[in-house]
Amino acid sequence: MIDHSAAVPAKSSATDLELTLSQIQGIYASCVVLDKNYDVGEIHVVSSEARKPKQIVRDIETLLFVKHRVRVDYRKISLVQLPDAKLMRIPVARPEIRQVKEEVIGDEKRVQVEIQGASRIAVGEANERIDNPTTYRTAARATIIAIEKLLSNTIDVRLENAETFRLGAREILIVILTSLIENREETFVGAGFVGARPIESAARATLDALNRRIYNLNLQAPREDEPFD
Repeated sequence: MIDHSAAVPAKSSATDLELTLSQIQGIYASCVVLDKNYDVGEIHVVSSEARKPKQIVRDIETLLFVKHRVRVDYRKISLVQLPDAKLMRIPVARPEIRQVKEEVIGDEKRVQVEIQGASRIAVGEANERIDNPTTYRTAARATIIAIEKLLSNTIDVRLENAETFRLGAREILIVILTSLIENREETFVGAGFVGARPIESAARATLDALNRRIYNLNLQAPREDEPFD
C-alpha cells in the first residue's frame, strides 16, 4: 500500500518565503507571518516606487506558488511604497551569521562567511596562503566583505587588527575596525571568546563590532544606485 502522505512536501518557513520575496525587483524588505497551521496569514512588503503595486503583488503571488507551491490571496499582502531617498533611511535588520566555511584551494585557504539581514543573504570570502596563515584576519576580512555587500557597498570598513590574548584560562579575540564617516574616522571594537572554530569566532567578533553601529552607518554613508549583488 502506498503512503501518499509521504509525498506531501514540508511547508516552507517564514524565512524561506522572505528570502524568495527578496529576489523580486523593487522589494526592499518583507515580513511573512504564518498562522498556527504554518500557512501564510499575512505578507508585509516595503518596495520602491519604480514598479506599479499590481505588478509587485502579481510577482509575489506567482513566485511563491512556483517556488514553494504556496497560494496567496492578494488581500493578505500589505504593500508600502517609498521613494528611493526614504528607502535609504530604513536601517537594515540586525545581521546574523548563517555559516562560516573554509576550504583549501591549491596553496591557499579560502574562508567564506554567509550573513543574513533584512531578508537578504550576502557571502564574503577572503584567501590566505597556507604557509602564512592569518586565520583571524582572513575571517574578519570575509565578514567585512559580506556586510558591505549586504549594505550595497554604502560603507567602507577597514580591518585594523585581529589578535587573541589569554585571560586566565580563557582565550579572547579582539577585532578592531575603522571606517570613514562624514569625513571623520571612527573605530569599532568587537570581542569574543575563541571557541572550537577560530574562524567562526573571528567572524562573530567582527560582526559584533559592526552591529554596534550598523544603524548609524546605514543612515550616514552615501548610497550608490546599484543592484544588490
